[in-house]
Amino acid sequence: MVKSIPELFDQQIGKYTGNVLVRHKINGNWEDILWEDVGKDIAAFTNSLIEIGINPKDKVALLSDNRYEWMISDIAIQSTGAADVPIYASSTPAQIEYILNDSEAIAVVLSTKEQLDKVLEIKDKIPNVKNIIAMDATVDGVLSFNDLLEKGKSGKFNDEIKKRKENIQLEDLATIIYTSGTTGNPKGVMLTQSNFVKDVEAAYAVMKTEMSDEISLSFLPWTHSFGRTADLYLGLYHGRGIMVIAESIQKVAENMKEIRPTMFASVPRIYEKVYSKIISQVEVGPPLKKKIFYWSLKQGREAAQYKLNNKSVPFLLNLKLSLADKLVFGKIRDALGGRFKFGASGGGPLSKELGEIFYAMGIKIVEGYGLTETTPIVTINPPDAIRFGTVGKPVPTAEVKIADDGEILLRGPMIMKGYYNNPEATKEAIDKDGWFYSGDIGHIDEDGYIHITDRKKDLIVTAGGKNIAPQPIENDLKMNMYIEQAVMIGDAKPYCVALLVPDYERLEEYAQNNNIQYSSNKELLQNSDVKKLFQDAIDELNKELPRYETIKYFKLMENAFEVESGELTPSLKVKRFFVQKKYKDIIDKMYK
Repeated sequence: MVKSIPELFDQQIGKYTGNVLVRHKINGNWEDILWEDVGKDIAAFTNSLIEIGINPKDKVALLSDNRYEWMISDIAIQSTGAADVPIYASSTPAQIEYILNDSEAIAVVLSTKEQLDKVLEIKDKIPNVKNIIAMDATVDGVLSFNDLLEKGKSGKFNDEIKKRKENIQLEDLATIIYTSGTTGNPKGVMLTQSNFVKDVEAAYAVMKTEMSDEISLSFLPWTHSFGRTADLYLGLYHGRGIMVIAESIQKVAENMKEIRPTMFASVPRIYEKVYSKIISQVEVGPPLKKKIFYWSLKQGREAAQYKLNNKSVPFLLNLKLSLADKLVFGKIRDALGGRFKFGASGGGPLSKELGEIFYAMGIKIVEGYGLTETTPIVTINPPDAIRFGTVGKPVPTAEVKIADDGEILLRGPMIMKGYYNNPEATKEAIDKDGWFYSGDIGHIDEDGYIHITDRKKDLIVTAGGKNIAPQPIENDLKMNMYIEQAVMIGDAKPYCVALLVPDYERLEEYAQNNNIQYSSNKELLQNSDVKKLFQDAIDELNKELPRYETIKYFKLMENAFEVESGELTPSLKVKRFFVQKKYKDIIDKMYK
C-alpha cells in the first residue's frame, strides 16, 4: 500500500507513461498533457518550493479555482513534506486573512489578478506569509508561478525531493481544509495522507466495476473535500482515463458538448438544473412532443423499478422502453455529450424522484455521503444495487451507527485527525472511542442502507412541538421547474412558511409565452398569474404533506441566494440561520 498522495502519483506514472492524464483549455483550444509531463511539472515546482524555503510540516495556502496549476501545486506542496491549505476563490479578503493566520501558512500560491489583489490588500495583516506565488499576474515582491516552474527544471533538489517523499508517513498532515461553516468562523479540518489514501482505496473498491477508460469532466471545487477525493484523487488512483478540467462552472454545459464526458461528480444542484432545463423545453414545446415525453418517462420509470429490483423487464414494456429511448432519452443523453454513463452525487441530498428519473433515462447517478471531516466518503450506493432516497451503504473500511437521539455516528480511517489548533472542538466532535458525531439525523434500514433525514441543527420544532425535517420538503419544491432555491422556516412558530427564489430563466419564458409585461423582477413577481403559478406548486406539494408540515405562506425573492451575498457557503449549502436573520422582516410579515 502507498503511504502518500505523492507516492501514489509516482506509482501511477510507471503504469501509464504515454497516456493522457489531463485535458484543459488554453487560448480557446483543448490541450492534452501526458502523465510523465505532469510528473515533470510537479518535480520542477517542488524543486522551486524547496528553493524558496518550504520545509516538511510547513503550511502553504492554495487560492485558486480548479486549473492545471492547482493540481501541480497540490502534489508539489505535499512532495516537500508540507501540507497545503486550499481556500475558495470566492473568499473575501477578510476570510482569506483568517484562514492564512489560523493555519500559520508561510506562503500562498494563487491564480488570477483578482486573487492577488485580495492578498495584497491584507498583506500587512498576514505576518507569517513570506512568499506569494501568482499563476497569472505578477508585481514587485510577488513570485511568478511560471518562472518558478521553469527554474525548477534544473532538478537541483531532485535528491532532496526523493528523500522527503520517502520520509512522508501515513499519519503526516496532507492538508487543512477549512469548513465553509454555516455559523461562526470556519474550523481547519486536518486530513492526513492516510485519510486520503485509504478513503480513495475504499471508494474505488465500490466503484471499480463502473470505471473503465473514463473521460471525466471536473468542475467540483478541489478546495472542497468531495471534489478533491471523489474527483481528483479517485481519478489519479483509477489511472485509466482522462481528467478534463472544465473552464468554469458557468461553462460546464458548453464543455460537456465539446468533450463528451462519460462521467462526472457533482452536487445535486447541477442535476436539478439539467432536469429543470429538460422540463422547461418540454413544457413550451408542441402538445404532441409534451405527450410523447411524459409517456416515455412513464415507461422508463416503470422499467426502472424492475431493474432496480433485479427483475427482468417484461417483453412489451421493453419494446415501449426501446421506443421511448429512441424518441426521447437518447436525445437527452446526446445533449450531455452522448457518452455520459454515470454521475456521482454528494455534498447534499439528491431527491429520490430525481435519481429515479435520470435512471429511467438511462443515466445512473450514484449518491454517496460524507463530510469534510470524513475525507469525505463514508457511504456509496452500490452501482449494481442502487436504492434512491438513500446514501447507500458504508464503504468497506467505514463503521456507521445511530445514536439514541438519531444522530449518525461514523468511525474509520477516513475520520480527520482533528481541528487545527482547536482541541476543544475536536473533543466535541470525536469521542474517546473514535466515533465522529456527524450532526446529521438518520436511520439504517434492514438492508444496511443509510437514510439521512436532515441536519440536526436544521430540524424544525414547531410551536406545537412537531418535528419537521425541512430538506426533503425543500428538495420537492426545487423539483418544480420554476423554483431555483427554497428555504423552509417554522422553528418555534405556529406554522411553516418558505422563501422561494424563482428560476428566472424559466419564469421569463413563462412571462413571454403568456404575454406578461414587466420591467423588473419585482414587477414580474407581483403579477397575479405569476403568484398563482407558485401558489399552485405549493398547493400541490401540501396535498402530500401532513398538516403540520404544510407551507401556509411563501415569499418570492427578487434575488438569488449567493455565496457573495452570504446566504450560501462556498460548497453551496444554505446558511439557514443567516437567511433567517437577513430576511427577518420578510419572514415576520408572514407570521402577522
